[in-house]
Amino acid sequence: MHGAFDPHFWFDPLRVKIAVYDIAARLAAIDPDNADVYFRNALAYGEELDELHAWIQDQVSALAPERRQLVTSHDSLSYFAELYGFEVIGLVIPSLSTHVEPSAEHIAELVEVIREHDVPALFGETTVSDRLAQAVARETGAEVVQLYSGSLGPEGSGADTYLGMVRTNVTRIVEALK
Repeated sequence: MHGAFDPHFWFDPLRVKIAVYDIAARLAAIDPDNADVYFRNALAYGEELDELHAWIQDQVSALAPERRQLVTSHDSLSYFAELYGFEVIGLVIPSLSTHVEPSAEHIAELVEVIREHDVPALFGETTVSDRLAQAVARETGAEVVQLYSGSLGPEGSGADTYLGMVRTNVTRIVEALK
């Protein structure tokens, strides 16, 4: 359980940049002899995160605003949606946690939302069972597209680093919603 706070900040590279700088400052406080290394590395990675953010904006700009509707396996893309102009219109599991079992009524309402908005894809997660998402997809004709969320991809997958994971996810989202 995540409690009242949404821990999925890693879907927002600008929040990740803040975390990287905070980590560098804390490491520098613990190990002042190497503070310059921590700060130099944080600045360099911050530049990569800025480049990633600009790339995401460019990719998302290919989608008409009315196509920026997300249905996800659980409430994990709120920060991403807010930053890049998407709307989360449905959740297979109506929670920040993946350990909640949705009611039959919730699933029926989700099917209606997907049909009403003509949503072409549901976004599942590689670390979460897609059993319910697949059932909803069968009912609606939407495709289930897996995103990396709770972990990176295996080596060589293109999602085996944070930057690669985000690029892979954004590419999958944009392609599925075109």
